[in-house]
Amino acid sequence: MNDSTGRKQPVRAAAAAFFGTMIEWYDFYCYATAAALVFGDVFFATNDPFMGTLASLGTFAIGFFARPVGAVLFGHVGDRFGRKQSLVITLLLMGVATTLIGLLPSYHSIGLAAVVLLVALRLVQGIAVGGEWGGAVLIAAEHAPPKWRTFLASAPQYGSPIGLILATGVFRLVSDLPKEDFLSWGWRLPFIISGVLVLVAFIIRRGVNESPELEARLKAQKKETTAPIRLVLRERKRALLLGIGLCLLGISGFYFVTTLMITYTTTYLKITRSQILDVVTWAGVVELISFPIASYIATRIGERRFLIWVTALSTLWAVPMMMLILTGDIQNIAIGILTAIFLIGAYYAVLAPYLPLAFPVEMRYTGISLSFQLCGAIFGGTTPLVGLWVAHTFGLTWQPMALMFAIIAGANFLCAVYLPTPEREAARQRGRGLTAEHSRAH
Repeated sequence: MNDSTGRKQPVRAAAAAFFGTMIEWYDFYCYATAAALVFGDVFFATNDPFMGTLASLGTFAIGFFARPVGAVLFGHVGDRFGRKQSLVITLLLMGVATTLIGLLPSYHSIGLAAVVLLVALRLVQGIAVGGEWGGAVLIAAEHAPPKWRTFLASAPQYGSPIGLILATGVFRLVSDLPKEDFLSWGWRLPFIISGVLVLVAFIIRRGVNESPELEARLKAQKKETTAPIRLVLRERKRALLLGIGLCLLGISGFYFVTTLMITYTTTYLKITRSQILDVVTWAGVVELISFPIASYIATRIGERRFLIWVTALSTLWAVPMMMLILTGDIQNIAIGILTAIFLIGAYYAVLAPYLPLAFPVEMRYTGISLSFQLCGAIFGGTTPLVGLWVAHTFGLTWQPMALMFAIIAGANFLCAVYLPTPEREAARQRGRGLTAEHSRAH
């Protein structure tokens, strides 16, 4: 163990978590945007635009199914050997896979091999993201002093909107190219840029010490022989199930108002690509505004209470949001989407410090990664597909889409109420003690 090991670096750890996560989400949003706008033409040769887009979004969903594999793999590495080692590997994997996607020949050049290679690289992306989020949250949270934990643990969450702004901003620039240029080489530029960004994030992340909390546990105890995944499934099954539900709004809800709405508005409402990409770029700005506001309020009223309120408001916003979007007016669409994004962003900032409380340190990386990534695998990648099917089946009516978003937010609300954390367990024990005392008195 070197001299720097075990020393807390709250600011540097938060910065490393932020920059690495920003690059990884930039890569992920590049794929999400390209899947909605261009992959149907480049990799899936079909005369039916709907089927081409559906197939393209299918490859987007495949990445979500790979994410639990990354959660188990890198959760094991992170819980047994260290958060830092795991995070460096996920960053490099994501950067290489994304850059290679930008260099892939099209279906028209090499046929089915293009689709196979695209799916394989998408799987690598999914595995890398599966291990990234949990480790980034923990490296920031476990370096943070208690007073600043809610703020600093949310540092990786800032990477998501910044990555979104960068990805949609670059796509916004290339989307104005002539269609032939955009389909042949314009869409590739955002993916190739990723290779440069990864080198910067790699240098920053390499300089961070290991988590002091994890090192203290490894030093104080004998090495744990039971795999972290077994510990989670044996001792924290209920926390895992509720943790999956606690991540719904940040994953399924987010892709509902971004990826799905890009496809929905351009296909059915005839909004131009540049218009909706402008709205989604502003979504990242709105998230950045919501994060510090949410962290401040949650520090004052408590993280659990805050999550309950913000998920309840999100459920109520489902109807006005879809009514605004269905007007077909870009300003109304922006109001509907950006208000939802503010609520989702506020929730997402506080999710990061709150979810780790449900798992002990020896299984924490695996527990929160599995919660987040299983939610993504089950609900995230399928949300644009299900939403597209709903729109295709029911046509231009707000009720089915509003119901879909309300179910997502409402289920998240219930999981925020019931997630087992030390605070909630202590309150339950106090309640049992009062009940027992009351019974003895009578």
